[in-house]
Amino acid sequence: MRTVWAMVCGTIRDQVDFSLIMDYLLRCREKGIIQGIVVSTWVHEFDGLGDLQMHLALNNVDVIQSPTNEGLVGNMQANSVNYWRQAKQMQAALDRIPPEAIVLKTRTDRALPATKKLIAMLAEPDPLPLVSDRAQATGITQLPRVFDHQIAIFKARTGRILQFTDFAFMGYSRDVRKLVNFDISDFTFTRGLVANIQFFIYPFIRDYPVIRDYYRVIDFYPLLADLKTYTTNGGTVFPKFFERVYAAYFGLLALHFRIGSLPDPTKLGPVTLPIEFADLFHSGQGKHLVHDALGVTLNSQEILTAFMSQTVTPTPVNRHWWQRKSAQPTPQPAVQDAATKHVLAAMAALSPATLDRITDAELTELKTFAANRKFSPHAWLRIQQGDLQPQSPTYAQSLRYQLPGISAADQDALWQQLAESTSANRVLYRYWRDHNIAPENAAAYLMSSARTDNRFSILTVTRLLRQGFLDGPTTAEVLRINDFFASFHVRHGRMNAEIAAYCLARYLYLVEHHQQIPATATAQVKFVFKRFLPGKFAAFQAIVTDSAALIEFFDQAIAERQGTKQTSARQRVIEMALEVTHDAKYWLQLEPLFNGRYRNYEYAYRYGISWQLI
Repeated sequence: MRTVWAMVCGTIRDQVDFSLIMDYLLRCREKGIIQGIVVSTWVHEFDGLGDLQMHLALNNVDVIQSPTNEGLVGNMQANSVNYWRQAKQMQAALDRIPPEAIVLKTRTDRALPATKKLIAMLAEPDPLPLVSDRAQATGITQLPRVFDHQIAIFKARTGRILQFTDFAFMGYSRDVRKLVNFDISDFTFTRGLVANIQFFIYPFIRDYPVIRDYYRVIDFYPLLADLKTYTTNGGTVFPKFFERVYAAYFGLLALHFRIGSLPDPTKLGPVTLPIEFADLFHSGQGKHLVHDALGVTLNSQEILTAFMSQTVTPTPVNRHWWQRKSAQPTPQPAVQDAATKHVLAAMAALSPATLDRITDAELTELKTFAANRKFSPHAWLRIQQGDLQPQSPTYAQSLRYQLPGISAADQDALWQQLAESTSANRVLYRYWRDHNIAPENAAAYLMSSARTDNRFSILTVTRLLRQGFLDGPTTAEVLRINDFFASFHVRHGRMNAEIAAYCLARYLYLVEHHQQIPATATAQVKFVFKRFLPGKFAAFQAIVTDSAALIEFFDQAIAERQGTKQTSARQRVIEMALEVTHDAKYWLQLEPLFNGRYRNYEYAYRYGISWQLI
């Protein structure tokens, strides 16, 4: 026995509308048409709505309240933000609804008519057929099958491919869950898409790249009106790419979706053949096709089925000998337009090749149509360049990076080492360490290892930064690297001499350049003091712009650490004093503590002193 759950999503903007949909669903549940109702909305949504939540509880309606997305997405301008709100509420409900259930997704307002239509479908023995059964019935057996069962939708459209109404639709839970995604359409399609499209397009774009390319290549907005004008004025010629897109789209629709009719059936006239491809871009066919500002709505499954069932030649009528004296039956009229024949032929031979990306030939033809003012007077072609072409194999101009400050012969030898090494950044760091590279050239040798958390590289490039040796882009990158790794180490409770020094160097750079101190920089230096000068950060912060006071501050701290068991603690404070003040007396105190065991550490200091970086 099947189980049906209604999923009511959204903000409760209109209590009358919400009450209407809930009253209807509760009566459906009472009749056994559906077995459960869940309302998925936001935390605090019922604040100020009186006893509404209590009344839902008394009626055994499950309520799921999720925190809003605003704290995560902030002021993000992508169109996906609106869809994510709906997707989050859907996902919260789907996570709780029995996985084998049919899910009727509706919303808190304006969805009652569509919801009633979906409920009416449930009276059928098989309202949501298997996609595999539809493939056999239609002969469309070569297309990828994304859903197990069809999903019932309303207002399928041309122009806006895979845009259906998102007010209400119905499918098995395992299929509806495939609609939920948190991609950013501006990245996936290089353009924004409205939520009505994002609901339904994402399950298909991996297997139907032609659909993604339609939105990537075509700006459909001006064509919604322009193709109406073009076709009502007798235009029947379309780009080959359009023909292929719609062959794939109609096949996809026929397999995966059941198109419901929102209008009163008595107000829909008969569907008459032939239906040309051009007819699908303006109103007609007894209101089965209705054009509005959003394109052309297919108001019934019948119109799609009728279009797809057409033949490109008149249907012969086979008559038995005893029927020959009776009236001649009327053969099915054949379509006339070449574009219609092309679409129908492509649908008859649908295969994975039909679904592939746009070709260069198709793009070239689109450019011709884009220049045709009768087709559309607006700019609708978004992409002008086709696939990359085979390249000449000639290596014409050397791309070897010219490392500064060394001779051509040394360049060649170093480049050979880099090419043969499995760690170019380590080779560059060691070359800098062993060749006394001048400060104005040092960043080229140190930045790659700084990006991999080489503490001595980060320390040295931050000293270069503080002394003004770096250009604008390198300055920004050093600040980023310093902050990233300092934050990482502080977060994991790690601190040593080099990390402490580069945290202080960045902090002093910001102070000296009168820049706002980020919270992360403050937290990092606080941690340095917590480890090596506990309880003294506030005093340091108060005098950070007073050189004389800083020297007195550090002198006192050093004096307090003169015991034989405090050598290491004293050395850490001397390093801090040298990094902050650049006073030479601290180098005179630090150098005698070197023991030759820490080559990289000692060289970082000797280099800094020799080139007056500290």
